[in-house]
Amino acid sequence: MELEERLEHLPTGPGVYLMKDAKSKVIYVGKAKNLKNRAKSYFQKGGDGRLLVQHLLKRVADVDVVLTDTEKEALILENNLIKQFKPRYNTIFRDDKTYVSIKIDLSKPFPHPQIVREVKKDGALYFGPYSSSRAVRETLRFLYELYPIRKCSERTYTGRKRPCLYYQMGKCPGPCVGLADDKAYREIIEEVILFLKGKREELIEALREKMLKEAEAENFEKAAEIRDRIQAIQQTVERQKIRSPSFIDRDVFGYYREGKEMSVQAMFIRNGNLEDIASYFLPVHYNNPEEVFSAFLVQFYSHNRFIPREILIPMEVEDAPLLEEILTERKGQKVSVIFPQKGEKTRLVELAMRNAENAFRARHSTPQRHKMILEGLKEALGLKNFPQRIECFDISNIGGRQAVGSMVTFEGGLPNKNRYRRYKVETVPQADDFAMMEEVLTRRYKKALEENYLPQLTIVDGGKGQLGVALKVMEKLGIKDVDVIALAKARKAISDLGGRGVIASEAKQSQRLFAKANLPKALLRGFASRNDRPSELQDRVFIPWKSEPILLPTDSPELLLLGRIRDEAHRFAITYHKKLRQRQFYRSPLDEIPGIGPARKAKLMKCFGSIENIRQAGLKDLKEVAGLPAKQAELIYNYFHPPVTASKT
Repeated sequence: MELEERLEHLPTGPGVYLMKDAKSKVIYVGKAKNLKNRAKSYFQKGGDGRLLVQHLLKRVADVDVVLTDTEKEALILENNLIKQFKPRYNTIFRDDKTYVSIKIDLSKPFPHPQIVREVKKDGALYFGPYSSSRAVRETLRFLYELYPIRKCSERTYTGRKRPCLYYQMGKCPGPCVGLADDKAYREIIEEVILFLKGKREELIEALREKMLKEAEAENFEKAAEIRDRIQAIQQTVERQKIRSPSFIDRDVFGYYREGKEMSVQAMFIRNGNLEDIASYFLPVHYNNPEEVFSAFLVQFYSHNRFIPREILIPMEVEDAPLLEEILTERKGQKVSVIFPQKGEKTRLVELAMRNAENAFRARHSTPQRHKMILEGLKEALGLKNFPQRIECFDISNIGGRQAVGSMVTFEGGLPNKNRYRRYKVETVPQADDFAMMEEVLTRRYKKALEENYLPQLTIVDGGKGQLGVALKVMEKLGIKDVDVIALAKARKAISDLGGRGVIASEAKQSQRLFAKANLPKALLRGFASRNDRPSELQDRVFIPWKSEPILLPTDSPELLLLGRIRDEAHRFAITYHKKLRQRQFYRSPLDEIPGIGPARKAKLMKCFGSIENIRQAGLKDLKEVAGLPAKQAELIYNYFHPPVTASKT
């Protein structure tokens, strides 16, 4: 009651609220445009729909607030308080990357590249940031080999009385003791800046002009030195990973979530060139991906790092306008936070998304983790065997035409593409998925018995009917030691399907199909009717002799693995089906003529240029131009010009 009264007296302005437990420890920090309404929304029936709220409210004993003048100030304060209190239920971005930048201060005499960890508003040029200090040092090592520029620190530079060893080696012009020409040194630094900005093609063009001038002046040694410099820079251009047509600075983000962890990929594009990438891994727990990414983004730029002109993100973020405003003030020029919908920017975000998934897979693709997931799958489904080798089947056809089946094999949780198989359905002329599945499974496991190469687990794409077909095939072939399951895709909600009438009609259709498939009677128990169940809205796993499906948690690694296997089988089947359809679409009329093989067909097309020209060719032309024997020439001519038979009146 005290907490409810406290909520009623909260202010209505913008600010930050701090939720505390019984020991007055801050467990959650949030910001709001209207503090009173936002805080009260947590305690209303159902909260705000987030799973996080259910766990949070069990521990909240008090709520404190801090008023701010604007929503922007609230965002900044929220971020600072999260760093300070590290609340249990907030997403906390612990940046373990050692970000470094390259700094060149042109206001100083004889400037040189320096590695720094902080970007300041001091008028100097900054390049980066780079997630790897090793990458920066490799870049500087390349530049030091390429250009004779000073390498010593400010302290060493001001205290030196005689030139260092680099001067003796010709790697430094000796500015520390007054031996360097300021104008020539500045020209070298301008070339270094062009290189660091990513304008390497422009730099190469300028160097070519300089090389030609030196060659015309017969300074061949100097021209050869510039030539070697051009070749070295060209090699770095060829190694460039990606290039964007827009020559502006961008940070591009992508994400991938699986289970209770989320990976975020950042691609740092400078002047159109991808200079560096970095991966981050964040716990999701009770938050949705949008909340986690939004919190990550705000905290990411709260660090003292380089701010680009554009930030491309993979989802809509509520705080994007506020973040734009904050970063624009810090940078001193317009910064845009963009959720792209089409064009080049969308392509970059999609690339970041693929890299985020790849980074996640690389982090978790260990034999120990795969073994753990497979053990979890065995326990969750009550399998007899440890599913070391899994085979999954799918059928693809359009109205029974060009029907094909696919089998994909996963071993140790990873695909083994050498064991993928595809089947052209031969005995089922009509649209009958059950009969097609039976043919494919029978062909596969007859051969598997001959080879003595059976899997531990067989998955069929579909529901109870497909499972019944698989069990029927196993029983017919006498296979008893293989676990069999069916994985049914999530169905739409009843409201989307048009009400219970649709469900009822589907139930009747299922009964007819089951009866037609001649399934075991024990398996059919409980299969006849379907009700409006929550299981319709997620992937369902059917196991033998149990009418109700097993519902694995949607974010469980076991269900995600099953989904990956099923999707791979579907992809493999669809690819083969499309190939057969294309082959039929591009089938030539010459294929219908007996005795005309690929070689003759190719020769005819080469001589006449098109089917229409062959159609119009006379018998004499076919013999003389294409050099066909008389019998084959007559076959082709008669095919395109069938003889007219007189009809009796």
